[in-house]
Amino acid sequence: QVGVAGGSYAPVVDLTGKKIIVRDFTKPVEDESLPEGTFDIGRYNEMRPGMYDTDLYKDTKNSIEGYAGVRNIHMGLDIGGPPGTPVCSFADGKIFKFGYNAPEGDYGHVIITSHVIKDTPVWALYGHLSAKSCGFKYEGMEVKKGQVIGWFGTEKENGNWPPHVHFQLSFVEPKTHDLPGVVSLNDHPKSERQFPDPRLVLGQLYKGEGLLRPAATS
Repeated sequence: QVGVAGGSYAPVVDLTGKKIIVRDFTKPVEDESLPEGTFDIGRYNEMRPGMYDTDLYKDTKNSIEGYAGVRNIHMGLDIGGPPGTPVCSFADGKIFKFGYNAPEGDYGHVIITSHVIKDTPVWALYGHLSAKSCGFKYEGMEVKKGQVIGWFGTEKENGNWPPHVHFQLSFVEPKTHDLPGVVSLNDHPKSERQFPDPRLVLGQLYKGEGLLRPAATS
């Protein structure tokens, strides 16, 4: 799988031969269930009104890596499918951090890997994983491109979300096993500089650039 940056990377989730639905979460989605054999994509840089309504997000003073406020702009890319779906490292690198974010609506089990891409340090977060994903891991552990490093978690272990992986890139070294997966409109300009489009390494999984906002209503 070739990313738009020109480098060759492994897919985080093998979608070969799979039917794919690209979601539009700028508007309410009543049914997120997937037919058997179907995967879905949740877009990067997408404003999602009404989705983040747990206590974690209602506390607008709660800061994650310096990001607070009304956080509803999605800065990762979601790939959804059956629980237990393997999740792979997109490139050679190392396990940087891993852990469990317990609040409802958070990542649940999460892994962050570190990489050097064309002399540039890059960190990658894989969120909403299964509990066993964090087993037999240690900081500094080497991972290879295409190596399975985790699996989609169930709702009971992934923050109470439909099974998927939240994949997010960062040019800034995380302080913990956490990154703000959604940011406020006020913080959006700096978040675009810190968290680049995951399609740089995942390839062009869907079309569209820039901030995706809800359609204007008359």
